[in-house]
Amino acid sequence: MDRPEYTRRVDFDELQYEQLVQAGIAALKGGERQQARSLLFKAAEMKPTDPNVWLWLSATTDDPDEQRDFLEHAVAADPGNAAARRGLVMLSGKLDPAEVLDEGQAVAPRQPLEPEEATAAHTFLCPQCGGHPRFDAERGGLLCEFCGHFQPAEAELAADSAEQVLDFVLPTTRGHRWAEAQHRLACERCGSISILPIGQKAGECPYCGSRRLIESAETAELVEPQVIALAQFGEETAVRRLREWLGRGWFTPGDLRKLARTSSLRPAYYPFWTFDGTLELGWTCEVSEGGNQDDWVTRSGVELEMFDDVLVPGLRAFQKVNLASLEPFDLKQVVAFKPEHLAGWIALSYDLPLADASLAAREQVARGLRQQLDNRVLIGNQKRNLHSGSTKWSGITFKHVLLPLWVGSYRYRDREYRVLVNGQTGKVGGDRPRDRLAIFGFSASLFFTAVLIGFVLLYLAFAMGWIRP
Repeated sequence: MDRPEYTRRVDFDELQYEQLVQAGIAALKGGERQQARSLLFKAAEMKPTDPNVWLWLSATTDDPDEQRDFLEHAVAADPGNAAARRGLVMLSGKLDPAEVLDEGQAVAPRQPLEPEEATAAHTFLCPQCGGHPRFDAERGGLLCEFCGHFQPAEAELAADSAEQVLDFVLPTTRGHRWAEAQHRLACERCGSISILPIGQKAGECPYCGSRRLIESAETAELVEPQVIALAQFGEETAVRRLREWLGRGWFTPGDLRKLARTSSLRPAYYPFWTFDGTLELGWTCEVSEGGNQDDWVTRSGVELEMFDDVLVPGLRAFQKVNLASLEPFDLKQVVAFKPEHLAGWIALSYDLPLADASLAAREQVARGLRQQLDNRVLIGNQKRNLHSGSTKWSGITFKHVLLPLWVGSYRYRDREYRVLVNGQTGKVGGDRPRDRLAIFGFSASLFFTAVLIGFVLLYLAFAMGWIRP
C-alpha cells in the first residue's frame, strides 16, 4: 500500500498545503478516490499534525484497518477530535448502528400524553413464606417482614471496574434520552392498577404491598445504573441525625429542636453521574524577566488536570439543592448494582441525560482549573495577563450511580423547611431558620469589640508618644 512516512515533515508552505487539501476533498466528493488519496497523502507529509487531513483520508478507503490507522493518527494529532473518536468507536463494532445518531442530530423530547405500559421486571418475594422482603440497610440483605427470613446480598466493590467509556454511549440515542413518562402498572399479585410518577422505577404496590422493579419501552432506552452506594442505616438513625442537626449552629433558634415538627423521612435512591478523565488547558501570559519591570516576555504552555469521580446530579431539580452540604459521598465504596438492592426502596430514573451531564462535568472541571491557574503556572514568577485557552479532553469515562438519600421536611413557626440526609454517611443538609436576635447580638459584639480595640490602640499610641494631643 502506497502511503507516506507519517512522521516525515517536508518544507511547509501554508498556501500550497491548503490547495492540496481542498483539491483532495474536491476529488473525493467527485468520486475520484485514488486522486484524492494521492493529494491528501502529500498534504499529510507536509502537516502530519492536522487531524482533518487524516479524517479525509479515512474516507478514501473501505478497508477497516486503513480507516482505523488514519483515525488513530487524527486522534493522536487532536485527542479531543469528536469526529475521529466517533469513527473509531464505530469501527470497534461495540455499537449498534441503528442506535447511533447522525452527526449533529438532536434527540427531541417525546412528551408522552398518556402513561406508558410497564411490567414488573423483578418482584421480590420471600422464598420461605411468600411475603414481601425489604433490603435491610444495616444488615446488608433481604429481610422478610413477615417471617424474619434473611437472605444476605452480594456486595462487590465496583468503583473502578464499572467505568464506562463515554465515547461508546455518547453517539447513541441512549446517551441523549431521559425519563419523561408516567407508568401504568398492573400488579401481578393482586391485579390492581397503579400509576407511577415520572422517573420512578422501583416501589411497592399501594394495595397489596408487593415490591417490584419495573421495565418499559422508556426504561429500555435509558442508561442502566452500573453501581449503587448502599444505604447504611434505617429511619430511626436518620431521624436522630436530623434532630441533632436541628440543635446545632450559632444562629439557629434555641427552641428549634424542641418545636420543629418533623414529617417522616422518605428514603429513596437518587440517580447521579460521575466522570473521570483528563483535561489539557492551554494558557498564555507575560512574565517579567531579568528583574526589569519593563522586560515582559510572552510565555505559553499547557496545564494538565486528571479528574476523578466528578459528581453531577441526574435530576434537574437537584440543581437548586446545595449538595455540598451533604457531601462527600464515599464513591469508592459503591458496589455493582443488583435489582435486589432496591427491594422495598423507591428508586428514580434521571431526567438529565448523559450528554448534558457530561457537559456539566466538563464545565465544572474547566472552571475549577481556570480558578487555580494563577497558583499553578510559573510559580514564583511575576506575571500578568494570564489567559486560559483551548481545552482538550481525553480518556473520559462515566458511571450511572444510585445514591441513598432520606428526604423530608419540618415545620417551625408556621413555615415549612426541606431537609435531606445522606443515607451513606448520615450528613444532613437543607434549610434552617435563622435567629435574628442572635445574628444582631453577634454583629453588635463584633462592632463593640472593634471599637474597644480601636480605643486601646489609640490609648497606647498616646502613651508611647506616637500621637501628641
